[in-house]
Amino acid sequence: MNKKQWYTWHSLVGIKLAILICFVLTTGTLAVVSHEIDWLTNSSKRVLPSVNSAEINWSKVYLSAKENNSTKILNINAPIDDWFAVEVIRLNSNDERYRQFYHPVTGAYQGDGRWLNWQRFFRMTHRHLMLPTTYGITLVCIVGLLLLFSLISGFFIIPKWWKSFFKKPRTNNSKAFWNDCHRLFGLWSSWLLLTVCVTGIWYLVEVWGGRASFPEQQMPKVAVNNTAVNTATNVFDRAINSVAQYHNLTIKRIVLPSLKASTIIVEGQNDTLLVRDRANNVVFDGVNGEYLSRRVAGKQSLHVRISEAADPIHFGMFGGIYSKILYFCFGTILCALAISGTYLYGLRQYKSKRGELHVARKVWKASWLGTGYWKWLSLGLIATALSIALVTF
Repeated sequence: MNKKQWYTWHSLVGIKLAILICFVLTTGTLAVVSHEIDWLTNSSKRVLPSVNSAEINWSKVYLSAKENNSTKILNINAPIDDWFAVEVIRLNSNDERYRQFYHPVTGAYQGDGRWLNWQRFFRMTHRHLMLPTTYGITLVCIVGLLLLFSLISGFFIIPKWWKSFFKKPRTNNSKAFWNDCHRLFGLWSSWLLLTVCVTGIWYLVEVWGGRASFPEQQMPKVAVNNTAVNTATNVFDRAINSVAQYHNLTIKRIVLPSLKASTIIVEGQNDTLLVRDRANNVVFDGVNGEYLSRRVAGKQSLHVRISEAADPIHFGMFGGIYSKILYFCFGTILCALAISGTYLYGLRQYKSKRGELHVARKVWKASWLGTGYWKWLSLGLIATALSIALVTF
């Protein structure tokens, strides 16, 4: 294809699904810092930042959680950062999950939180638009494929693009200004767009049968009476205190016995790069605290390693708060890329006259008309996602 054909397809893809693309990019950008948004909106999650994750007193947290409430404890999550509290996920009398927060060192109870918080909202709306997972992920990943095409086509449109990273936007007219801004936004955010599109393609592969599976681990049989084991405090302490004997693990999550398995599963991170917490674990019997098995991320297959790397790379979790800030900043540029491209399309469609008032409004109207019938599909999907969220939350 020549440059004109590349531009035609680039513009067509960008404008037809502009509304949905903006929504997916915005929710994804906010999903990166969604834990921090919850931290801001729920004071129970906050502790003084002097606390280090290595100093977590799991025994005190577990004892305090057992004494605080008799409802079932599902799992205990380590703080996201030094200024976060330990999070305990429980089931209430209606079998609904909710959160409790405890001080990492003293184990003191700090307050409750809803299961469906801001982190869940942004992740679910971004990941699958609140739709059934298979169909929702597929739709979002198709948007990712179209964005990947837009990225590739953009490099064919910009002559000698590698020389344009530091070109100052022209200000002689609005069309030139927004064209240059769109070009700069695209160039500077291209690495992130490529990253999220490639990992998005992997999510599409997974949802349609390409999901990796961990090797089976030894698990004791579930009790005959179909009731989950209530792990005693001394059994919990025995398991947690012996983790270091079997795995060089920084504990991130402790899964308590359930109806499916009477085990304590301790998950976390070691020196293996780009894996989710579940890739490493040590499994103990929930009745007596005896060691059963372990999983080491570095010994997993290439298929598993690729699968486990997808989330840390897609959401920028690999470097803690610093990589998340980086992703958030460039994610914001990606959102500006989508918005500026939509506005630029309107400018090229609308022929303004010198001295004419309310030009911006008429340009946006031209962009709106350019989306055609696709805008109703986009708005319908977004309205469905927000409606489900309102009912659910």
